[in-house]
Amino acid sequence: MLARFWGVTGTVSAPCLASDWSAAVGNTTCIELGWEDRTVVYDGGTGFISFGEHVLGQLGNDPKATKQIDLVLSHPHFDHINGLLFSPLIYDPRASITLHASASTLSALGLLLGPDSGMSRVFLPSTFSDMQGLRRMVEIEPGRPFMLGDARVETMALRHPGGCLAFRVTRNGASMVLASDHEHPVFGADADLARFSKDANLVYTEGQYTRAEYEGKEAIGAGLPIMRRGWGHSAMEDCVATAISAGCQRLILGHHDPLRPLDSLKMITENLRALVGPGGPSIGMAREGESIVVS
Repeated sequence: MLARFWGVTGTVSAPCLASDWSAAVGNTTCIELGWEDRTVVYDGGTGFISFGEHVLGQLGNDPKATKQIDLVLSHPHFDHINGLLFSPLIYDPRASITLHASASTLSALGLLLGPDSGMSRVFLPSTFSDMQGLRRMVEIEPGRPFMLGDARVETMALRHPGGCLAFRVTRNGASMVLASDHEHPVFGADADLARFSKDANLVYTEGQYTRAEYEGKEAIGAGLPIMRRGWGHSAMEDCVATAISAGCQRLILGHHDPLRPLDSLKMITENLRALVGPGGPSIGMAREGESIVVS
């Protein structure tokens, strides 16, 4: 499997000011996981627009060309769906997108996009009926595995306002865990998420805050520090502790705070790596446009 990062910023899309990260971040969550003729996409943040342009470029002007895509949504917060709603791909009849989401996420999308919901065109100019590339919507039952081709997909409920799902995709013995937007219940390793991520080859989870930022002792950007407990996001140090407990091979932290001076991620990464003993997982920061082989 090949994972490609189309969007790794949290909350809102933001330009990056740091020179050596300028092509690395900015779009909100969207990760492609592909193998052979299968394309699975995790979340539809603004990175989905870039992904869509990539796909449409492959299709070219051929009216008979088609592209099948399985889109799995973790939750319906705008930073995880706003690219989906505005990408030309979802309006192109040559796309064949199957959207997989929990009942609560499908219900929220129905309120937003259903032509008879009473909210039709209040926040957006389009409805489901305009989206010719969206062919099916399939309800995910949290905790019940399902198949995407020859890949097994497991799910886990995360701690996030309004609810959120993590996904573990396994194919040919290789696994990737996608678990953004999650708040650890205690400082240190999250036992439930560690079990879900056990021995995974690659874990993508969020690293929006350091411990000091999470506890309101340090600010991100201008202004005073803000206490962020209860916001549904975690301290990076806890994510590292969970990865160590899980015994995963590699941890990639994303959902970067849009106000963070991104040059600081280098120092933060080194500090996090110092927490890992011999034989522990490798630690890195997600970069937009990067691809990682999951094996």
